Amino acid sequence: MGIADVIPGVSGGTIALITGIYEELINSIDNLNLKALSTLKKEGFNSFWNKINGKFLLPLLLGIGTSIVLFSGLIHHLLNEYPIPVWSFFFGLITSSILLLLKQYKPNSIKSILFLLIGLIIAFSITQITPKGGEISLAYLFFCSMIAIIAMILPGISGSFIYILLGAYETVIYTSKNSILALLNFDWENFLLIYSRLAAIGFGIIVGLKAFSKILKWLFNHKKQETLMVLIGFMMGALPKIWPWQKVVQWETISETKKIALKTEYTTPWNFDGESHTIIAFTLMSLGFLFLYFLERNSSKENNATQ
Repeated sequence: MGIADVIPGVSGGTIALITGIYEELINSIDNLNLKALSTLKKEGFNSFWNKINGKFLLPLLLGIGTSIVLFSGLIHHLLNEYPIPVWSFFFGLITSSILLLLKQYKPNSIKSILFLLIGLIIAFSITQITPKGGEISLAYLFFCSMIAIIAMILPGISGSFIYILLGAYETVIYTSKNSILALLNFDWENFLLIYSRLAAIGFGIIVGLKAFSKILKWLFNHKKQETLMVLIGFMMGALPKIWPWQKVVQWETISETKKIALKTEYTTPWNFDGESHTIIAFTLMSLGFLFLYFLERNSSKENNATQ
């Protein structure tokens, strides 16, 4: 989930949904509240730990946090140097996940199909918005993180892509990959810059998670089929965003060393302007399918074993 959240166009929520932990994730986040703290005070740590589902949340959050800190620099490098192979793998993974979810949660009524289309249209519309650029304040970084974390827990809508749309992606990646270096090579000015940004990102994530988890929990409790159709629609609508072969037709220069793509056009490997890496791309696309199959099959066994 952490690696998926670092990649623009891929959502950690997608990984949670296809591995069968999505609903438990939403419920566990919602249980992190003041009542849980009062349980800690009145009944002790064990009751508090059980109430917040700590045995589920702790390894999950550690895995996400570790992946973001350790792999954000690597993913950023791979996306810059080998974009087509990376996008190909995730295109295969997400396409396979959509097919598996449609098989599991069949849209067997006009109402279900309608909600599926609503999710598809919303997600596709978001991916067509023009990204912004400019300087990032702490307050704006807090706001971006609050919106991005909502996207991160929604399958199909990438939190990283939301950061790109709001012009904060480079700042977040720079902050994540330099957080450890800021401690090892201590300089007060750089330390203050990095960790004030980390604090703004963290508080934005907490506020966004708490606000949105309540809404999602209510939807799963009262409108589960409709909610799942919208979530699968989100994944379908966002899929074109990670098509490996896209040609940039309009750039915007932000600074002497930075520019962002304002407009891209979809093309085929055979008409791509540049090295298309066709064999590698389709191999990795197939591996994405196989990886998802293994992940889904393994999670099914785990779920059956715990029932």
